[in-house]
Amino acid sequence: MTRIHPLAVVAPEATLASDVVVGAYTVIGPCVTVSRGTTIGSHVVIDGITEIGEKCHISSHVVLGAQPQIAEDRSEATRLVIGEEAVIREFASIHRGSSKGRGVTVLGQRNFVMAYAHIAHDCVLGDEVVVSSQAGLAGHVEVEERAVIGGQAGLHQFVRIGKYAMVAACSAVTQDVPPFIMAHGNRARCYGLNTVGLRRHGIPEEAVLRLKRAYRLIFLSSLNTSQALERISAEVGTCPEVEHLIHFIKTSSRGIAR
Repeated sequence: MTRIHPLAVVAPEATLASDVVVGAYTVIGPCVTVSRGTTIGSHVVIDGITEIGEKCHISSHVVLGAQPQIAEDRSEATRLVIGEEAVIREFASIHRGSSKGRGVTVLGQRNFVMAYAHIAHDCVLGDEVVVSSQAGLAGHVEVEERAVIGGQAGLHQFVRIGKYAMVAACSAVTQDVPPFIMAHGNRARCYGLNTVGLRRHGIPEEAVLRLKRAYRLIFLSSLNTSQALERISAEVGTCPEVEHLIHFIKTSSRGIAR
């Protein structure tokens, strides 16, 4: 049976699974769908067309599905989709998509969004992404699986963060951070391979060694990016991780952090 606190306000049109828990003073709008096993704390606001997956934990004072922070955007038809087993901590905010963007903000499965973090309109996060406290993702940011965004980091619009990358606390990111790389600073620069994260997630040692060779060619040689990618293809050898690194760099529209 759905357990809704008597002081919560849930629109009759909202769709809540039978075992969803809703805390006091929470407000849930008419176009919200909440799947089974999800717990919603007190003083939460969930608005717009918002879909929340199974077994999520949403702490107090979180705001989900609010209108994008774009002065001229008044669309009511855009969406927010949150995958299964997300943990969203106190005072975090995640906005729905915009009418001028892709129209949807998407979080994959098992994301961990810490206190006071902000994820803006049209962002796309892969699975198992960590967004640390007070980090801010501007509109249209893309974060691939298992990346970590440090506390108080700020990500510029349209920036991409590659999978298994780590952005250090208080960094200002204005260009793409390639996968498997650590970056920090204002403006953020790349400073090494995220070897601890790679090994922690079971990336084979052979792939780690090849990524190290690729990193040296891209960031520590006198080659330009095109020359470095050619040398990687010719000398480093192929594996899924190196192929993904090359593809990510080739498809970067903002350029990569150096």
